[in-house]
Amino acid sequence: VPPRLLALSVLLALGPSATAAKLNIPKVLLPFTRATRVNFTLEASEGCYRWSSTRPEVASIEPLGPDEQQCSQKAVVQARLSQPARLTSIIFAEDITTGQVLRCDAIVDLIHGIQIVSTTRELYLEDSPLELKIQALDSEGNTFSTLAGLVFDWTIVKDTEASGFSDSHNALRCHLPGTVSWSFSDFHDLDTCEDYSPAVLENVPHFRILTFLESTYTPPSYISEMEKAAKQGDTILVSGMKTGSSKLKARIQEAVYKNVRPAEVRLLILENILLNPAYDVYLMVGTSIRYKVQKIRQGKIT
Repeated sequence: VPPRLLALSVLLALGPSATAAKLNIPKVLLPFTRATRVNFTLEASEGCYRWSSTRPEVASIEPLGPDEQQCSQKAVVQARLSQPARLTSIIFAEDITTGQVLRCDAIVDLIHGIQIVSTTRELYLEDSPLELKIQALDSEGNTFSTLAGLVFDWTIVKDTEASGFSDSHNALRCHLPGTVSWSFSDFHDLDTCEDYSPAVLENVPHFRILTFLESTYTPPSYISEMEKAAKQGDTILVSGMKTGSSKLKARIQEAVYKNVRPAEVRLLILENILLNPAYDVYLMVGTSIRYKVQKIRQGKIT
């Protein structure tokens, strides 16, 4: 076989894996913890790899589902640092066929601050729930790659800064007392405030925290495991119960982070109101159209 044809056949046999294989992330930032082990899954785009860590006492690496050749396309990197510090371990993945080596820097550091992120800060009564997630930052403002398995305490508190707005907004339906705070497990079975007596309504928050087990949504697997153990993770759902605004507060339960300031976000709950007709209307001068205001209650338009 001519040399050129032989070289071409080798390249075709190897395919794009010889040059295009890559890891899903070049650097991973993991939080230092003592009570919980935080994991992150590394995955190569193709091929089968043997994995290693230059400093396993900082970040270990464990193949996922290795085959008979002791190689795998995925591996779990885990923060192992025993003392609070910022240290780095280099993770290597070597393709057993081509010898190509992929690299990922695994950095372990302390959490300096947390914040709550979401797609919106407004909810509608009897609408789909809102997902909120914790984002953690180091001292330089870098975002941690994952908080999987880290336990948080989520609490609903009264929004004292917007009490005037809340009172007027709820005048026709509900009244919120002056000084009340709620834990995530309170009012677990309530629906909307119209279904309960005034005495009960005095202590009903504007929204409640749902577990994913109660909902029709699929969470990450670690959240499901935490909920089964009655723990709260970095991701939750909230559902509106009555109009107005309240705050949602989250703090890290891990003792080493007792001085990290809790994250807080204000959520506004609105009536689920529609205008009928809901489409654009074009009128000639001197003409008019009558609109109808409708509310969505228990899945029905009233």
